[in-house]
Amino acid sequence: MKIFLFLTLMLFVNDSNIVHQDTPLQIDQYGNIKGLPKKYSPAKFDKLKGKLQIKNNTVLFPNCLKQYFHKLENPKLYLSASWYHSKEIMPYYINFVIYNKDSDYSYHILVDLDSLELIEIYKETKEENSYYHIEIELSQNCINEYQSNVELIN
Repeated sequence: MKIFLFLTLMLFVNDSNIVHQDTPLQIDQYGNIKGLPKKYSPAKFDKLKGKLQIKNNTVLFPNCLKQYFHKLENPKLYLSASWYHSKEIMPYYINFVIYNKDSDYSYHILVDLDSLELIEIYKETKEENSYYHIEIELSQNCINEYQSNVELIN
């Protein structure tokens, strides 16, 4: 809930009175993530394996998370990130958005750019002109498996 409030608040106000927006990222045909600062490079994501690399750190998404990349009929992946807000409010993160053009909902997976810690996973639904944020509670086994798959080398 804290994360949702932060993201909502950042849409309206920040220190410079400019609307906060995540920075859109691109993934090339080889899985290279483009658009992150040099501090987080190289960055890669292998959608089939569910493997994220940020600099020398990696995490292999367990099946309980990888399923969201294949849950929709024709899933699209949109990546964005934020690293220019106060870390006291929220860690710097990368946001995986899995959606379908013809769907009124999407899945979001937020991962800490520095520690690769899983911050949150939620489903966003749209009804008429309103968006609803529904947090997805993962099983403890899923969380443990994710954490055991994090490899920090720094």
